[in-house]
Amino acid sequence: MLSRDNVDDIRQAGLSYIVGARLGNLSSDLLKKISTQLNQTEGIYFTTETPHGKLICDYSKRRAHKDRSDRKKQVLRAQDQIAHPTKMKRRSRFVLEKTQATFGLNQALLEQDELREGIKGYYTNLEDLPENLIVSRYKDLWHLEKSFRIAKSDLMARPIFHRKRESIETHLVVVFVSLCLAKSIELKTGYSIKKVKDMIWDILDIEFIDVLTNKKFLKRMRRHQPSDGEPNENTRKAHTKRIKSGWIARLLFPWQGR
Repeated sequence: MLSRDNVDDIRQAGLSYIVGARLGNLSSDLLKKISTQLNQTEGIYFTTETPHGKLICDYSKRRAHKDRSDRKKQVLRAQDQIAHPTKMKRRSRFVLEKTQATFGLNQALLEQDELREGIKGYYTNLEDLPENLIVSRYKDLWHLEKSFRIAKSDLMARPIFHRKRESIETHLVVVFVSLCLAKSIELKTGYSIKKVKDMIWDILDIEFIDVLTNKKFLKRMRRHQPSDGEPNENTRKAHTKRIKSGWIARLLFPWQGR
């Protein structure tokens, strides 16, 4: 969720945004209006203008089932804490302190949670796109999250410890290009980059071809030779400690250069 100041900065920069809305910050009257209009029906949308941009809400039966299940667990936990206040270490969400050492269920919060059941909200400043496309684009966010996981795990890209802007930007470019290469390999082979790495683990020579000049470059790998006393384990874990970041090929094939 963006703050009001961040929203204003984005607008002044001429950028567009789609972010998740915190429905808990909405007024009870607006929540009732949203819940009434959606009426637990999938495929329809509620829209209204707010200071954060256009608010779009939709309903999902699957989300409603999860919300209902989570709320039941929280209510049971709250009831147990109310019955045994001396054992309470961290107050449950639905526990309300009525007087000192006297607790009860927060009925107002329970009613608000029931109104939000199955409803998801989105803020955007895009005016010309239909609601279903905006919601669909927000749900595509998992692709970006997957890219971050690939960069940190499969490509083993290091965190940034640079200070100069040029060094930071160069590092980001190298990681981004390696992600592009990894995605290209996945699309071309139909396998995940992790599976591709496992398949070519024993390949010692790699030929790179420049598609613009047709020049060929041969890169010969060197296997890790265990020193005296070092266990001879032919596994990735034995190699990862020796990985050094370098050019794109090293990010994509982190076992090379041993």
